[in-house]
Amino acid sequence: MHLLWFKRDLRLTDHAALFHAAKQGTAVLPVYIVEPDYWQQPDVSLRHWAFVAEALTSLQQQLTTLGQPLLVYYGAATRVLRELCARFPISAVYSHQESGNLWSYQRDLAVERLLSELALPWHQYPQFAVIRNLPNRDLWFAEADNWLSQRLYPTPQSLPFICASNWQAPLTAPKRNRDLPACQQRQHGWQLQQTLASFLQQRSQQYHGGISFAARAVKSCSRLSPFLAYGQLSIRELQQQTEQQRKQSTSAQQQRGLQAFYSRLRWHCHFIQKLEDEPEVEVRNMHRGFDGLREDAFEPGLFQAWASGQTGYPLIDAAMRSLLSTGWLHFRGRAMLVAFASYHLWLHWRPLALHLAQCFVDYEPGIHYPQIQMQAGTTGINPNRMYNPVKQSMQKDPKGEFIRQWLPELRRVPDSWLHQPWLMSTALQQQFGCVIGRDYPAPVVAASQAVTAARARLSQWLAQHRQAFELEKRQVFQRHASRNRPKAQRTRKTSTQLGLFD
Repeated sequence: MHLLWFKRDLRLTDHAALFHAAKQGTAVLPVYIVEPDYWQQPDVSLRHWAFVAEALTSLQQQLTTLGQPLLVYYGAATRVLRELCARFPISAVYSHQESGNLWSYQRDLAVERLLSELALPWHQYPQFAVIRNLPNRDLWFAEADNWLSQRLYPTPQSLPFICASNWQAPLTAPKRNRDLPACQQRQHGWQLQQTLASFLQQRSQQYHGGISFAARAVKSCSRLSPFLAYGQLSIRELQQQTEQQRKQSTSAQQQRGLQAFYSRLRWHCHFIQKLEDEPEVEVRNMHRGFDGLREDAFEPGLFQAWASGQTGYPLIDAAMRSLLSTGWLHFRGRAMLVAFASYHLWLHWRPLALHLAQCFVDYEPGIHYPQIQMQAGTTGINPNRMYNPVKQSMQKDPKGEFIRQWLPELRRVPDSWLHQPWLMSTALQQQFGCVIGRDYPAPVVAASQAVTAARARLSQWLAQHRQAFELEKRQVFQRHASRNRPKAQRTRKTSTQLGLFD
């Protein structure tokens, strides 16, 4: 009998661990472990759990149809696995390779020690085109392309019945000492098929050119990121379906959209590979030459204004309030939030990363931390992107549809003042029902002065640490930079902004 440990791979389609565990009709015990310590970590939230619980319900229904339902246990993975191996004649454990946060990395090391003690083999299979123990990046794109183009693993037709499920609906939510407010408008774990179908068949026509505009992105983007993050959807299956749909489409506009989406999917695994290669980038600067740059300058008041959508810059605040309410934000909005906090507010990226991780229903550690550092300017190999919050507002939400949706206090302010409401006279503020400082905050910093100060700080820092900085930069490039990718896959760096390539 084989134990199949589900983690962030909540599906049956193209599931390598399931396929190999069930080969030759071997009985498979499917298990999911709700780990209390994980749900106390500072980068998770109960909005994640709400989505996972729905995904588990779908998985339970599918497994029950095959013959052996899912077993759900609460407790430390080492304790649960030890007890299951004592109760059942387990001969091997199967799972996917998880490139998660540092907590899950340490958890897997503990499980590895346990199974070694029990003399049980642990077979782990790639979830993405991510290569464990990769010596260097030189041939990564070729190897990733090879993995992504392979045939999908077939789903077993049935699983031998072992025991009845201990499933109790609704699943008990883990406890957290502190958490975000409930996310009423989030995506749901049972929406995969309708989301996938609507994107591939219809919404992809607006993908190219629509994903950067705040008001249009919610429909133009694929919205498949949470299903990828929790493994309900195989990225290999998605990429192959995308290419198949592109070839079948008779619409030139849809073909462009699907080609753009296909290209962005390529970067998904590239970023997860960074965290796989260096798990410590979750907690420390990728380029150690930036150690000490922002750590001592953190201002809690500025962080709170940013985290609650009260900075006084309409597009910034609308993006944050939208994220708090829906658990999702388009890639330009994510990048803009991090860059504004990192440069204009001069906040260290680590608290930003934890807050955003809790907010994103589609939180994927392997993409999240490398991308946060990319936007915060601490990789040493990416340019510093200091977005002008007013210019971005005028360009990406020119009619103020997104701003007015999420900032009701600005709904009566006309377009001519909407992007800089603090410039209105007192009489105009009263006329439009938005008194700055009462109904809507004044800017917490002056944008032009703040970005000038940020550039000066960076220039001074680099001048003081230039020799060591260049040496470290070469090391970071060798370990993490993309290279040797096929010409057809070369895309502008703007295609790798913060997000799950949605």
